Amino acid sequence: MSALAKIGVWECDLATSELTWTDGVYDLFDIPRGTPVSREQTLACYEATSRREMEQLRSRAIETGIGFVLDILIHTTLGNSRWIRLTVDVEQEDGKSVHIFGTKQDISAERAAREKVQSLQTELIHVSRVSAMSAMSSTLAHEVNQPLTAISNYMAAARRIATKTMVPPDLAQCIEGAQEASGRAGAIIRRVREMSAHGRPQKTEFELEQVVKDASDLVLADRPGTTVTYRLAPEALIKADRIQIQHLLINLLQNAVEAAVEKPCQIEISTSQTETHLEICVSDAGPGIPIELLPSVFDTFVTTKAHGLGVGLSICRTIVEAHGGRINAVNLPQHGASLRFTLPLAAG
Repeated sequence: MSALAKIGVWECDLATSELTWTDGVYDLFDIPRGTPVSREQTLACYEATSRREMEQLRSRAIETGIGFVLDILIHTTLGNSRWIRLTVDVEQEDGKSVHIFGTKQDISAERAAREKVQSLQTELIHVSRVSAMSAMSSTLAHEVNQPLTAISNYMAAARRIATKTMVPPDLAQCIEGAQEASGRAGAIIRRVREMSAHGRPQKTEFELEQVVKDASDLVLADRPGTTVTYRLAPEALIKADRIQIQHLLINLLQNAVEAAVEKPCQIEISTSQTETHLEICVSDAGPGIPIELLPSVFDTFVTTKAHGLGVGLSICRTIVEAHGGRINAVNLPQHGASLRFTLPLAAG
């Protein structure tokens, strides 16, 4: 019956550490049947985390006489990876554990099916979140687009007047900068509406450094006391939607600035590179994120601000995940918070 169910039976003599296996256990480890085996040889096949968990539970079972069940990952002598369900019972004599025994069953197929279901559930949650954010962003884009167009028209008229009259160069430069900023904001609004309609970013290859500098200039234009340190990978070429990444950086920088709470604002933007992805880190010297909000800080309507809407970081997560990346937030050891996200490199 155990052979038909692909279940192996095993036993270990605690006095001698001698192992006794049925053929099913030999087959699970891809070891020829009947070959003498040692506990050290068996443990060498365990994945590190599984080995550590099993050893802890085994020691407790020997001490208390109470068995356990644990799913473990092994790499067989032939290089095959298998998930095994380990059951352990304890035999005691005069209150002392003398034998441990149990079964080992291959659950790789069950595990794969479970992971597939979890993957589908995660994808469903992501699609639902994107759908909700798309509906919200489409509404916001429609409402913001009209006053933004009016601002752009007023600035264009002011620029024409400035060219016909004698105005200080600084004022002309401010008018030009404001018109360019409204143009960039309009491009962001248009791209948000496109994303709401199509659900997919428009990816191109570009260097991240200039996008970071543009986002910083836009957010920090009226923050003369802000100090920004850049530690960027030289010539890091990514494949992403330029406008969306700029929007993402603007949100993160805005949060960092607001976290300063009227103190001198210090921000560091750094990158690190792997073979396939670029990790971007935006760190501030503020008070950090309340520990109870860390697990849900990227959820919709979760905010640390008294008058915040709680959609900025949720939009950031949607943008990053739409590019196949991941985003997370941590509090720094001394003070402040660090938000990190990954984007695919162009070569990747």
